[in-house]
Amino acid sequence: MEVTLTLAERCGHHDQSRALIQEALAELGLSDVEIKETVIRTEEDAIAAKCLGSPTIRVDGLDIEYQEREPDETGAGCRFFNSPAGWKPIPEKGMLLRALTRAKERAGA
Repeated sequence: MEVTLTLAERCGHHDQSRALIQEALAELGLSDVEIKETVIRTEEDAIAAKCLGSPTIRVDGLDIEYQEREPDETGAGCRFFNSPAGWKPIPEKGMLLRALTRAKERAGA
């Protein structure tokens, strides 16, 4: 399983994003999975990294929010995720857990 985290230099929430991923991995017994991290600085970096905004978290190449229906837009700015409590700068843990669980099931299939 591959977990990638793309962060924009100018956006905050880096530590919270890392902690969320580590917590979700631990909860699913996947603490040994390495998180590959990229920091982008420019719009060109965002295009090259296919960054949808910071943070962009992918599991096995799929964005945790959009999955296979990922939009073409990229950006080096901050990203917000829709949650039951409104728009948040990091995703709800459940969104990440669902993406990790799907990847774990695909690997076992």
